[in-house]
Amino acid sequence: MESGAFLASLDQFMLSPLVTWVKTFIPADEGIHLDFSDLLDGVILNMIMAEINPSAAPQGVNKVCRNSVQRIQNLNVLVQKIRSYYLDNLRQLIMIPLPDVLLVGRTPYCEQSLEEMKKLLLLLLGCTVQCEKKEEYIERIQMLDFDTKAAIAAHIQELTHSQENVLDLQWLESSGVHPEEVETVVRNMTTHLRHVLDQRDKHLETIVELMQEKDGAVSLLSSPSSLQSASYSPSMQQPQKQQTGTQQHLAVELADSKAKIRRLRQEL
Repeated sequence: MESGAFLASLDQFMLSPLVTWVKTFIPADEGIHLDFSDLLDGVILNMIMAEINPSAAPQGVNKVCRNSVQRIQNLNVLVQKIRSYYLDNLRQLIMIPLPDVLLVGRTPYCEQSLEEMKKLLLLLLGCTVQCEKKEEYIERIQMLDFDTKAAIAAHIQELTHSQENVLDLQWLESSGVHPEEVETVVRNMTTHLRHVLDQRDKHLETIVELMQEKDGAVSLLSSPSSLQSASYSPSMQQPQKQQTGTQQHLAVELADSKAKIRRLRQEL
């Protein structure tokens, strides 16, 4: 059960400017009350991304709030669409680590998960204020109260005006860049490259651990003695189901780690 401290943080997060901004995409006449579970399942956020970029219409995105596997899949589709939009449409490279959809999907009710969700909404906000329909979306923001508008403007500034968070590739390709600015970018890139290498090594270690756990689980399930004891002992059927569930989670973690390594290799 969630602690009182987390519930307070969750309530504060749901009242934050970023969540208030997400609500501007929900028609008022539909009477939909946005809950944290609605953000977790990724359906509404994928629909927002599809509105920003119709070519990124979500495929295979289902509303299964209690299914962590489907939740991770929905959020991973969203993150990849956002990353592609920044790179292909905006000619920008996301420098900050991408949201950890595995953490959000498996352990959503924790402080770190809120931070990852905040990062996801921030990146989505960056897409809306730079897309072809940005005037329409900015007009929606202008209709919010003053404090909310100011906070959202600060978020936009944080994301779009800092080469440490998002690197503008068009800016680097222009011929009028001052040498001192290039030197600053090179220093930032060196720092980010070090972080990327650390992440790569961490993911490789995670993959090795997951493979070892998976091989151990497969060996245990496929051993004749295990199968025989399970067939004669009804009490063993429940642990076997749990092991099967563990295998599914390990497969999801492995696929997510492989995707992250491919992304890191592309960035390198």
